[in-house]
Amino acid sequence: MRLQVPIAKEGVEATVRAVAKTKEEPGAELVEVDPPTPGPGEVLVRVAAASICGTDIHIYNWDEWARSRIRVPQILGHEHAGYIEEVGPEVHHFHPGDYVTAETHIYCGQCYLCHTGAAHICRNLEILGVDRDGTFAEYLVVPESVLWKNDPALPPKVATVMEPFGNSVHVVMRADVPAKTVAITGDGPTGLLAAGVARAAGAASIWLSGLLDARLEMAEALGAHATINAAHDDPVEVVRRGTDGLGADVVLEMSGSPVAIEQALEMVRPGGRIVAFGIPSRPLTLNMADVVFKEVQVLGVVGRRIFSTWHEAARFLPHVDVARVVTDTYPLDEWQLGMERAVRREAVKVVLYPGGQ
Repeated sequence: MRLQVPIAKEGVEATVRAVAKTKEEPGAELVEVDPPTPGPGEVLVRVAAASICGTDIHIYNWDEWARSRIRVPQILGHEHAGYIEEVGPEVHHFHPGDYVTAETHIYCGQCYLCHTGAAHICRNLEILGVDRDGTFAEYLVVPESVLWKNDPALPPKVATVMEPFGNSVHVVMRADVPAKTVAITGDGPTGLLAAGVARAAGAASIWLSGLLDARLEMAEALGAHATINAAHDDPVEVVRRGTDGLGADVVLEMSGSPVAIEQALEMVRPGGRIVAFGIPSRPLTLNMADVVFKEVQVLGVVGRRIFSTWHEAARFLPHVDVARVVTDTYPLDEWQLGMERAVRREAVKVVLYPGGQ
């Protein structure tokens, strides 16, 4: 939390509520903070909806990755949708009342990567809710440069999921799935949405492996041709049987599970491609001999290309039932109920409403 001097302005309370990491230990808490003020090139957004993602769970659990990355105190959250309340100086393209979502990777615009079309991996990158105050709050300040204007017909609970939907689109587009056999490891929201995007993009066959039957049913509703409950069946054997022993052309690793990562390397065909998106909670050892002798391409993917992936996601949106993954909604005061359901995997996607439902 980058606390500021309280300000009095129309429509904004003297203090606002936010969910923050205040201690270097598991958990978080609902706090009262001074409202943020937009600086040059920034806007103040009234958050209508914010959703919980895997990164938030890493931080809430305070795992090894979180301990190495997060500096407390820190307001959590990066997925959101909301309305511009105020614009700072030098904001030229957005206005109060605009219905927006933000690209959560805030880039410098000046480094080599920004100059060469890879701003999403900018050398000076800041991520909302990770490197700067996030979206689990009534108000949020973001640069104009990362704003995306939403279709007014898009409900906030769907607009807030456009960020992770963009993850799935980015993964599938980098995987080059048309007419390919595709295996997806992971039944989290990005894995489920990747099944829908891969189907819409023309994949020949899609298998999705996970651990929960309800989520596997959702995967089939979204577009998977077949699902595998990895608690009962071996995904490697199922995929090999379905490809005459060859293996999948493409494996999308969406879980970060060490077991699933090993399975991805086993189920991909020689000369195939693994696109890795899931984040392990600890460093892993990869069998490079298998990578070399199978001549497998392993491609890491993060975030979304700015803003080409957002345009692609908007075009896929009519063909993928994104709202299906939103299973739970809560007012901000009940954030912990939503977080615990997400941690226990009882919910697929949890949406919080800072202003109430």
